[in-house]
Amino acid sequence: MATQNRQAPATRPAQVNRQAAAVQAAVAHLLPLEKTAKDAWKLLLRFREAEGFRNYLRLRLPLVIPAVALFGLISVACAAATVIFLADRHALLALPGMVLAPFVLAGSFFVQAYVFFSWLETRALAQALGRRKKTPFDFGQFPRVPWALAGVFLILPLAILAAISGTTALVLILLVVATTVLFARFDR
Repeated sequence: MATQNRQAPATRPAQVNRQAAAVQAAVAHLLPLEKTAKDAWKLLLRFREAEGFRNYLRLRLPLVIPAVALFGLISVACAAATVIFLADRHALLALPGMVLAPFVLAGSFFVQAYVFFSWLETRALAQALGRRKKTPFDFGQFPRVPWALAGVFLILPLAILAAISGTTALVLILLVVATTVLFARFDR
């Protein structure tokens, strides 16, 4: 009996560690933050090292800057909507809303910028290889979207924004669509 009691505490931490590792693996699979962060880092390195990609962006700066500013506006609106939504439910939820706001702000901006600059990279590559279409609206190949991150940091906050102010959410979504269409139209 005494031997069993001494072994039980030793095996419990190992069991807890295995369970924690399983939970961590499931979260990493469903919310691939590490993989997306590595992909974003690689994208940044390609920007720094690839002269063609840098030149492509430099020539399109008048189109890129307003798009990035729009992403910032959307991120601020999503973060503010999160705080307002939670504070409207109960005064005690205002503090968790304020704690979540910087994560929503950074996460939504990260997702938007990552997808946008990945799209621009594929457009730059297609242009360099001479594979651009000669159509009036050349959207090119769309990049891989980290849907789990987009859902948590962009789609859910946009849905919250729509619940608070449907008009604001609709205008912001239409502005993003218009930005994409105008970029595809005037990027030659």
